[in-house]
Amino acid sequence: MSKLLIIEDSFLIRKVIKHVATERLNCDFDFAEDFAQARALIDQNDYFLVLSDLHLPDAPNGEVVEYTLSKGLSTVVLTASIKEDMRSSMLAMGVLDYILKENRDSYINAINLINQLLRNRDVTVLVADDSRSLRQYVSSQLKKLLYQVIEVSDGKQALEELRTNAKIRLLITDYNMPKLNGIDLIRRIRQTRSREEFPIIGLSSSSDLTLSARFIKHGANDFLITPFIQEEFQWRILNAVEQVFLITKIRDAANRDYLTNLYNRRYFFATATTAHRNAVIDDVPMTVALLDIDLFKNINDTYGHDTGDSVLIEIAQKLNFWFEEMTVARYGGEEFIILIPYMDSLNALNQLESFRRDIELNTFNKGPKQVFCTVSIGVCDSVSHQISLEEMINSADIALYEAKKRGRNQIIWHKEKEKMSV
Repeated sequence: MSKLLIIEDSFLIRKVIKHVATERLNCDFDFAEDFAQARALIDQNDYFLVLSDLHLPDAPNGEVVEYTLSKGLSTVVLTASIKEDMRSSMLAMGVLDYILKENRDSYINAINLINQLLRNRDVTVLVADDSRSLRQYVSSQLKKLLYQVIEVSDGKQALEELRTNAKIRLLITDYNMPKLNGIDLIRRIRQTRSREEFPIIGLSSSSDLTLSARFIKHGANDFLITPFIQEEFQWRILNAVEQVFLITKIRDAANRDYLTNLYNRRYFFATATTAHRNAVIDDVPMTVALLDIDLFKNINDTYGHDTGDSVLIEIAQKLNFWFEEMTVARYGGEEFIILIPYMDSLNALNQLESFRRDIELNTFNKGPKQVFCTVSIGVCDSVSHQISLEEMINSADIALYEAKKRGRNQIIWHKEKEKMSV
């Protein structure tokens, strides 16, 4: 489990940081009040990062930072004041960053930075440069920011890595490279991947004043002249990745149902349309299931709408559990829709039946109330050039109506020329 060590001798500052960290931090954390306590905790725990005061009663000259760095721990420094010689000295030592202890916003910024560094561990960065020494230096700076790093020496190798490694989320590329230069590499990438989803940062030691404009014009998000200042490099990288993260977060929020956090109807149709087209082209199975909570109005009328909302949320959680790798959406009200690709009819049926029984046997405990409910499910798995996605959904809807008509709490399977019930 990811864990942060915070070293701070001031009780008041610890109190503020603890409040902010408890509210905002996405990992566990420990506090140390002095150098001795910090060393003991480091010996006993596996920390991914240290946030440390620079001056402690038993380490007045920054000894604690020297120690954390010697242990290979990425370290962010908290300090009440900073002078140019001190700043240069800390960065030369390998400190990741420093934050001035000015007010509560300072500690919020520190926690936000730590959350970003925590996310960085799941981000792979591709560095493309024919200079081995520059590649290694850039990679060392990226590893301090906790990124995973892959190095290549030319543009063609970069394209191959991007083709085979879906984990790569950022490219840093030099201009002068054999086989394929940086600008041509960017132009190839931008044919399929936008600036908003895949950031690219250009590097060059060239004295050509037009190079930065050409890089950005052809699709780079940013550009740096080498040699660069460490702080500038770090924050340009962090900002580029954070921008993509925020855009992705906003897009995801727009595609989610506000109550259940499942995908919404609009997202389902966008995804299912592509999936249906691919299923037809590849001649592979695809199933659409439409389900409805039986007698849901009775739950709302008997127990209240808050309880009804809680039931919707819990059923959504069960849908995510049973259909984790599939597209599940709230279709409207108490109705949900599931897209099951690449699974034969029998296996899809068994999975839907397992879900139905789970709901049937579940008690929805809401305080002193015990709520029981069931679901009816209509299914269609006909994929051919003769039946569209809309026709599949209509067929599933007809099957769902039949399930309700036959007494609810069951699955009806609709096919083009036959019906199969469970």
